[in-house]
Amino acid sequence: MTLTTQAIVREMTIDDISSWLDMRTLLWPHCPLNEHKQEIIEQLNCPQTFQAFIVEVQNEHVGFLEAKLHQNVHMRFGLAGYMEGWFVKDLYRKKGFGKLVVNAVETWTIKKGCHQVASDTEEFNEGSIFAHMKLGFIEQFRADGEVKFLKTLSS
Repeated sequence: MTLTTQAIVREMTIDDISSWLDMRTLLWPHCPLNEHKQEIIEQLNCPQTFQAFIVEVQNEHVGFLEAKLHQNVHMRFGLAGYMEGWFVKDLYRKKGFGKLVVNAVETWTIKKGCHQVASDTEEFNEGSIFAHMKLGFIEQFRADGEVKFLKTLSS
């Protein structure tokens, strides 16, 4: 049995705040801790438009993905799911855990009535660009040091 078959992907709860905060700090180390805490609280208070998912393997939290419903002029169908923060711990990268959590966001997005999910990453983050492309995201454009992606979902 592989680790990915043992993985659980589930919606974050208030009980996950400590792990969520730790992983957010790894993803965005220059963001002050109090800002991370404030954003988590704000996100948990918006269950209609925001959802975070956590990846758990053998009782260890190994990754997360924050998603929200987002209105953007570059999306064909208007409202779409948007991947805000996507993180998998180094030891667990390139093993399918990122795909598992993206699949959860895609399912959530479809349940919310949307047909597309979008994302972005920094232009220099080649690993993230590769991961997006491998999971079927199409690069839309580059601007201000960021790469914007879009994926049309089948319901």
